[in-house]
This record gives sequence, structure tokens and C-alpha cells, in this order.
Amino acid sequence: MRKLFLTAAACLAAVGAALAQVEATSSTYFIDVDPARYNGPPGQRLAVLLGDQPRHVSLNGQDEICVQLQRAATDSSVVARVRVLKPEKHDAAMVTVAGPGVSPGTFRSTPWGMLLRMVPDKAITLGLIKPVGTSDAPVCKLSDES
Repeated sequence: MRKLFLTAAACLAAVGAALAQVEATSSTYFIDVDPARYNGPPGQRLAVLLGDQPRHVSLNGQDEICVQLQRAATDSSVVARVRVLKPEKHDAAMVTVAGPGVSPGTFRSTPWGMLLRMVPDKAITLGLIKPVGTSDAPVCKLSDES
């Protein structure tokens, strides 16, 4: 009887660890960010952790943004909160990048024209473009308040 309980406990622990690993890896998403300026710099792919703090990211030599990825409170949508820090500051905007009414891989626009999209499948993109990780980027504020 004791062996049965120990075996069951070990199985539950292994299943719990596996589920935690799946949750940890599935909460990182790839976001393509394009400044969308004529003859401007190219876009950048970011690896963003869902629910993490806003992060200061340099897209290229000209563009810097503060970005955060959150799950919407009302439905299963994923919302990117983004604020441009350089070259010209803009207030934060919320852009729905995944969820009901958003086709997978569709670029969505901020009010000032920056384009964002969630990459639909991680497996097909890992070898093509190396994303910039945001987990070690400095924390920033999405508002001007000090």
C-alpha cells in the first residue's frame, strides 16, 4: 500500500512539473514590431513574456519602445501595450494582437502607425529570424508620470 502511495505521489509530482514547464514555455510569444516608416529601418521580432512588466526595447539605432503583453480581462484576447520612446514620443496604446476577431499573423496598427503582430506559430519561425528577448531588458513606464 505504501509503494502505491509513493508511486502515485511521484507520478503526480512528475505531471505537475511537466504542466509547469508547458505553462512556462507557452507564455512566451513572438511579436513582430515594424516602425512602418517609408524607407525607414526594418522591423524587429521580439520574444515577450505574457504578463511581464513593461520593458524598454531598442528596435534598431533609431527606434525605442516600451512594450508589455497582457491577457485581456474580458475575453481570451492578448493585448500589446506599447509606447514609443524614440524618435518621437507617443502615448501608450493598447493593440489586440490575438483573440476573437483577429486573424492569426495579421498586422495591427497603433494610432500613430506602428505595426504589431503576434507570430502565429513558434515552430516555423525559430530558424528564420532570431528574436530579441525582452526578459533582461530594463523595466519602463507606459505613462509619462514620474
